[in-house]
Amino acid sequence: MRKVEVGSKRAIYHLTEAGADLFEVVKGLGDWGQKWVNHDIKPEDVDPKLLAWDMHRRVNVDLLPPKRVVVQLTFRGAAKGDYWLVLERPEPSVCMQDPGFDVDLFVSTDTIAMHKVWLGMADFSYCVAEGLIQLDGLSAHVEAFPAWFKLSFFSDVKPAVTRV
Repeated sequence: MRKVEVGSKRAIYHLTEAGADLFEVVKGLGDWGQKWVNHDIKPEDVDPKLLAWDMHRRVNVDLLPPKRVVVQLTFRGAAKGDYWLVLERPEPSVCMQDPGFDVDLFVSTDTIAMHKVWLGMADFSYCVAEGLIQLDGLSAHVEAFPAWFKLSFFSDVKPAVTRV
């Protein structure tokens, strides 16, 4: 269902009652996929634009600082690209082009490593220690950055143990 905010041109979408009734079914399919999918992420499996979009949808808004924080995500390696997260209350946004604000935090990351972190397959701190993810900005922003995100909706689903 589409609703336009009063005094704004911005539309907000909400599930209809019928859509909400499907939630458990869709979640079950997602859990199954996360459990049984091939967990060897290859270069052709990554899409930094989609990842940036998903990240902006999973922001812990309550943990953001009171003032807007602009994060520049620079993906390198398997797929490249620069994207910007404008983290502010009440609604964070993602920009595919430079939004024109001063950048508060620069995140340079190997694309596969960030996808693995997002999916719960790799530890953020480990990736930072290995140089796969680098953060540059105010130390308060660098320290808080991982907590600003809830990770993928399915990141807590562990892969099935398969035997060959």
